[in-house]
Amino acid sequence: MGAASQTLRVDAESGEDGLQLASIFAPEGAGILPSARFWHDPRKLKVLGMGTALPGPPVSTAELLARVEKRFGVAVSRRGSRLASRLKIATRHICRDFEARREVPRRGHSNPDLAAAALRAALEEAQLEVGNLDYLIGHTTSPACLVPPNIALVADRLGFTGPYMELRQACTGFANALVIAQGLAPIVGIKAVAIIGSETGSVYFDPQRAGEDVCQLVNLVMMGDGAAAIVVGPDDSGAGARISGNFFGQVGLGRPPGFTLHAGGSDEPYIEGGTLEFEHDVTAVRDSGPELFRHGAAAARSLGTGVETVDHVIPHQANGRMAELLGPFLGIEPRRVFVNAGRLGNTGSAAIWLALEELRSSLEPGASVLALGAEATKYMFGGFHYVHG
Repeated sequence: MGAASQTLRVDAESGEDGLQLASIFAPEGAGILPSARFWHDPRKLKVLGMGTALPGPPVSTAELLARVEKRFGVAVSRRGSRLASRLKIATRHICRDFEARREVPRRGHSNPDLAAAALRAALEEAQLEVGNLDYLIGHTTSPACLVPPNIALVADRLGFTGPYMELRQACTGFANALVIAQGLAPIVGIKAVAIIGSETGSVYFDPQRAGEDVCQLVNLVMMGDGAAAIVVGPDDSGAGARISGNFFGQVGLGRPPGFTLHAGGSDEPYIEGGTLEFEHDVTAVRDSGPELFRHGAAAARSLGTGVETVDHVIPHQANGRMAELLGPFLGIEPRRVFVNAGRLGNTGSAAIWLALEELRSSLEPGASVLALGAEATKYMFGGFHYVHG
């Protein structure tokens, strides 16, 4: 759902699809972009705990394509395998079984179910009870329903009686959630704020469409479902990890969205006998997506955290090739770019938190990480500096 996730073209004569991933990532010094406005907050947050939840076992690309081909009679294996190979996505976790064209998540794998499970794990690491939370913040593009907010259903599952709020935002939702948490944490009496990013976007897909629209086939092999949560609190003098230097900006003014879900809102409250689906302007994403990483890296550098100064960079997990693409683009060794999209797919709003939770398990105290989120919906960028402790 983020930048560089749908860098696709279709050859008009041969009908062959090609992923032009490498060609769009010129070295960082190539071309000068005007500076972009962004919000930033230097205040530190203490990381109290993190947790994740994934729906079911990993599903390989071969298994997924065979299931769709056999069940729906759509010839997708050859082209889908080729696309997945270029995206370097081998497995993903999905909340549905692909037994029917229109499905809801499996029991226990709905968006609020996964979000609640992730937060329970984060609270366990933090050694806190749900009643110790002062505020609950969710961000997702695939809520269980439009109203009430998805986070209200998460609160129900957790027995949380406090206040909550929700952001309808994808791959940079984490950054705006941190803006809110940084505003809450300094208030006297605040002890803990929880943030959850969650997606079950695989339900916004009609398998039959994979044979009709190559963009939907890309969506099939690229997408992944899941949730991740982080519990943060005010900075103190104690040991522990810290998040600081959070920023968020956008360069979408005057640009049509690169990734949309039009139907279901009040401007388009119905569809004719079909399934809601994410729509891609693949040309716009291809041309403008990499710019977001450049703006993010520039914002971080202006706040004192250059990509060359940290041990690891976590980009939005658009595809499994982000390390080999983004490393040269940013002027750092690819080994310093952490990527788990090859195993989890593109999990949208959950991606940065899922990656940070996995990476931190291997970090030594004092190791530093720069998160660089990029969202193609309306060309947004965001990030933060994480120091392990």
